Amino acid sequence: MRKSLSEVKSKFEIQFSNSKYLFILSHMRSRSSVLSHILGSNDGICGYRELHKSYVNYKDVVNMKATLREEFKDEIERSYLLDKILHNNQEISKKVVDITNPKFIFLLREPESTIKSIINMGGTRGNDLYKNPKDATNYYCSRLNRLSKLAEFQDRDFIFVDSDDLVKKTDFVLSSLTVWLGLESPLTSDYKIFTNTGKPSHGDPLKNILGGKLIKTSGYSNIEVPSKFLEKAQLSYEICKKTLTQR
Repeated sequence: MRKSLSEVKSKFEIQFSNSKYLFILSHMRSRSSVLSHILGSNDGICGYRELHKSYVNYKDVVNMKATLREEFKDEIERSYLLDKILHNNQEISKKVVDITNPKFIFLLREPESTIKSIINMGGTRGNDLYKNPKDATNYYCSRLNRLSKLAEFQDRDFIFVDSDDLVKKTDFVLSSLTVWLGLESPLTSDYKIFTNTGKPSHGDPLKNILGGKLIKTSGYSNIEVPSKFLEKAQLSYEICKKTLTQR
């Protein structure tokens, strides 16, 4: 007998209710790779990299679970399932949010160091899209504007993490995340090196991520960002951070 739409939906709801979901909503060069590695190294979390997925319908969540199961096997049955979303062409629909009831980490890094890091990465990888201040700034502002809108209408469980606090107040940030996530073992600044760590398209492609420990990296004093771009980026940053911290 053919099942009704409501019966199919109920089946998906039961399946999804047995899993926990965690998404990092951020932008490139925000230290999201090191944070996701720290999270993914905990026994209570499966996932450590960018899956490059949108979550529009039930099938997208099934595909997420299948991708993580392939790497983590049965561990996904007792853990948060983690992905990070850094680009505006990736979405999480209200339908998926309603049925999976995920937790969100909003992660922001201040403009100047972020834009310089984006430009450096663009030059290192030969990506013309991010090799100049104008394009790097446009990406940053566009992404933070989207994050502001997501946060403004976000009535779900989320926490804001300042990227600089992650390296300057590491113990406090990781302790707060441990409690918020209800993890049995604490998060630490040491992390595992996974199969795809440091590989292009899976997160940070630069060598620092291979160190296995959270460290504060040096800036890029050789890269100049014109003040007109920094002023534009600073405004987007202040609006987004205010939206996130007012909750």
